[in-house]
Formats: sequence, structure tokens, C-alpha cells
Amino acid sequence: MRQISVKYEGPCAKCGATLEVGEPAMYEKSMGLFCIGCEPTNTEEIRTFRQAKADRKADRREKWAESAERKSIQYNRESQKMMSVIPMGQPILIGHHSEKRDRNYRQRAWDKMEKAVEFTDKAQYHRDKAENLRNVRVAGDAERRRQAKREHLDTLISKGSMVHDAVFGIGEVIGIYKKSYRIKFTSKVNADEPYIIARDKSYVRPI
Repeated sequence: MRQISVKYEGPCAKCGATLEVGEPAMYEKSMGLFCIGCEPTNTEEIRTFRQAKADRKADRREKWAESAERKSIQYNRESQKMMSVIPMGQPILIGHHSEKRDRNYRQRAWDKMEKAVEFTDKAQYHRDKAENLRNVRVAGDAERRRQAKREHLDTLISKGSMVHDAVFGIGEVIGIYKKSYRIKFTSKVNADEPYIIARDKSYVRPI
């Protein structure tokens, strides 16, 4: 978030006070404009404001998806209706006076079907975008999830526990620290020469 001079009059996203042109304010694209002192500072407050703005964008995407779906249905019906008047298996009569007209008619029907597919793809695109917008991420989310996993593993793992590491295989926990386990692994080359490595708790699973 950065401090700016207001270019267009508008309300503070938090308190609703009108911010005049030229007045200093705090701004972030993903949250909006705030009075000095009103800007969100803690993680959950930031998430709330970002999510509110993202939800408005998602709502618009979903409306666009619905519009595209209606157009897809319309083009599909028109194409099916046009093709229904052509007898099944009826080939184009090469050299017949109707050849050009028949080709153009079939092409128009095919073009409508392609439009139907195009709008179906467009609808799915907007729905995928809307779904992504519904789940706002804030800096530190990945580490918070990892820490939650570490804390859960601490309820299952203690000194002497056997664990599996995707890289080093099976080992025995011989030390427990804040974010890592000290693990004794069996050497794949010489079983009589184990090696000891500190591994992030989130990298292992109990066995």
C-alpha cells in the first residue's frame, strides 16, 4: 500500500468519508482508497478488503459467463435447426445448380456451431477466473499453512518416531526443533553408516 494524492473524488473504502482531489490518501489496487490512518494493517483485515473487491470482480465474471452461455445455446439451436432441414447423409450435388447455395447454407450452419463452441469456451474461462477470485491469497499464507502442518505433525511425531522423507527415505527422529526434525537416515550405500540431516517438518510424514 502506498500514499498518493487523490486524483478523483471518492469515498474511503473503510469509513466512507469523502476524499477530495489533492488530498493525501493510502491506496492499493487490490483494496481501494483509504483515509490516512484507515488503511488495513493486519493480515485478516487486508484479506477482508481484498476479498470484497475480488468478489465484486467475480460477480461480474459470472454474469459474463451466463451471458456467454445464453449465446452458446442460441447459436447451437440455430445451427441444429438449419441442419435439420438437410436429409441425413444428403451429399452436396456437385455440378447441380444448387451446389453453391447448398455449400453456403451448410457453411452458415457450421459457423453457428463454431460460435456456440466459442461462447461455451468463453463462459468456462470467465467461470474459472471467478473461482480463482473467490479465494484471495495474502502474503504469508503459504508459510502459515506450512506451520499449521508442522504443528499437526508434532502431535504425531516424537523422538524415536520413524518417518518417511520423499528425498531421503525412511529415518528415525532424534531431535525436534521449532521448524525441523533432526533425522537419522540409513545410507543407501552402506547401512552401517547412517547420516543425520535436519529436515523441515513439513517434508516428512509419520509411518
